[in-house]
Amino acid sequence: MKTQRKVFVGLSFLVVLSMVLAACAQPQEVVKTVVVTQEVVVAGTPQVQQVVVTATPEPTEAPPPTPVPQPADTVVLALQQEPDTLHPLIGAMMARTIVMSPVLIGCMGQNEVAEWINLGCEGDVPTIDNGGAVFVGEGADRHLEVTHKIRDDWRWTDGTPVTTADVIYAWKLVMDPNMEVAARDTTEKIYDIVAVDEKTFKVVFMSEAQAKAAAEGTLTGNVDFAAFQADYSEAGYGEQTGPVVDPVYWLVGVTWLPQHVIGDVPAGEQASIDWTTVPGDGPYVIKEWKQGQELILEKSDQPFPLGDAKIKTIIFRFFAQTADVLAALQTGEIDAVTGAGGLTVANAPDLDKIEAAGMYKVLYEPGYQWEHIDLNTTKFPFDDVKVRQAMYHSIDKQALVDKLYFGKQKITDLPVPPGLSWAYSDNYVKYPYDPEKAKVLLAEAGWDCSTSPCTKEIDGVKKNLEFTLMTTDRADRQALAQVIQQQLKANGFGVNLQFLYGRGLFATASAGGPLSARTFDAAIYTWITGDDPGFLGLYNCSAIPSEANGFSGQNYPGFCDKRADELLALNETDPEVSLSREKRKPILEEFFKIWTENVPVIPLFSNTRVYVVRTGFANFKPGPTQYAADGWNAWEWELVK
Repeated sequence: MKTQRKVFVGLSFLVVLSMVLAACAQPQEVVKTVVVTQEVVVAGTPQVQQVVVTATPEPTEAPPPTPVPQPADTVVLALQQEPDTLHPLIGAMMARTIVMSPVLIGCMGQNEVAEWINLGCEGDVPTIDNGGAVFVGEGADRHLEVTHKIRDDWRWTDGTPVTTADVIYAWKLVMDPNMEVAARDTTEKIYDIVAVDEKTFKVVFMSEAQAKAAAEGTLTGNVDFAAFQADYSEAGYGEQTGPVVDPVYWLVGVTWLPQHVIGDVPAGEQASIDWTTVPGDGPYVIKEWKQGQELILEKSDQPFPLGDAKIKTIIFRFFAQTADVLAALQTGEIDAVTGAGGLTVANAPDLDKIEAAGMYKVLYEPGYQWEHIDLNTTKFPFDDVKVRQAMYHSIDKQALVDKLYFGKQKITDLPVPPGLSWAYSDNYVKYPYDPEKAKVLLAEAGWDCSTSPCTKEIDGVKKNLEFTLMTTDRADRQALAQVIQQQLKANGFGVNLQFLYGRGLFATASAGGPLSARTFDAAIYTWITGDDPGFLGLYNCSAIPSEANGFSGQNYPGFCDKRADELLALNETDPEVSLSREKRKPILEEFFKIWTENVPVIPLFSNTRVYVVRTGFANFKPGPTQYAADGWNAWEWELVK
């Protein structure tokens, strides 16, 4: 009995002690097992017996607090193309437009839903309805005048005010025959730009009489109209009826450039300007361009009239391959992938995983971009329309989309997207995938396809049906070209592939660009048509780049048709037609019939725009057109991470 009492008392003490200590412990207890020994006498022989009890809970460290996202002052954006130039008038790369969008804002642009808005100009966008645009004069002298007012506080980032002198300078530079611009067809509609005062300017369009004089080479004024007589003649200005207009007349002639900085540089030497030293009118300035790596923008020390930028530094980082962009997302190195970041719906499986991790949002947006193949219609073998038609019938577009893009791209046959553009029509010449029809067309053109590639004797020389298909070195474009190569090979076409860095394909003619110089056979790339389609400068005869016109124009296929030119002139210059979508629709429909019958271009599919944005990145609002490039509202960007 003594032994039992002794054990009971000892255990009671331990339990009470543990309860007292437990009451003082932290809320979270950790149970620890210890061995307590007691002495028990058995038949006069000491024996050790072990009893297990609950020990005093020991306090533990509290878990570290969850990090609270903090505002960041730097944003890193990915591009898979590097601009060939930063000069806003030279070249046609979308990468240039994107990286310069926080630097050069201009008078107006479009927002994320393609609404026209004034930015550096005051008030509403001028229209005929609101009185900002008016017709002046009578008869053959009647013409359109559009008035714009630059904001009083609009400035260049060196502190110099933006004035009407900068607008007039930019207009005259574009109209200098020594200036190698991508296109000047729209600017050629202007007769004069008049400075009402230092902040107000009036864009004066040509009258009927002036248009006819321009086509004759007799028009005089503040620019050398005679230097572009061929352009005016081929564009139908000699048959102009009524004043010259434009469907988006409010946009014509509103470009400005810093005359006080680059005004002394001759037009022929503009390409050599170091644009990293030239001020813009936006919220940011160019700090450094590390060729092949990144372009760095810094917030300007001059107040920006539309609002104080919240991000101090914007870094546009250049990646060579799509795989590199995906890797940067996986490591969290970048904050967003731009529209020139090289991502397409072909990357959907990888992007799904990245989005599931929670750091980024993936956006799939419809747009006016369309992937296509340009065919050089003045060069063998595509100087024969039957060969172009046979090639079209040999391409299975749906198979391309299903195999490479998980069925998420929408195939198209026109330069406007179905279901998005008001100008789309189903009335045109169609080329469904039909290998047998392709063989018939090739036989009609004199090709012997008993062997591959097909052969034909031309001027006593046996030639192969063979050409080089160029595109950029982007991964999905390489895959696209390879599948097209196999499809065409099955129908007797010999296709050699050449992959160029983006800036190589789109370089100016003087820099050896195969598109501008028209040395290519066929090329795959993307155009952005815009929400109000216009094709002057793109598919009219005078827009074929050549040495004679200073390689101005973007009609790289060399498509030239008199009736098509007449239709495009009606669509974009006729005052009774071009200001009415109802009247323009049948005009464009007839143009599409001619265009598809001649096959200067093989449209493939409308591109779904793919953006990836960090979850804490606010107000990143890229629009569907080139007038709302990714950084159009960069002063509103905010980032927490």
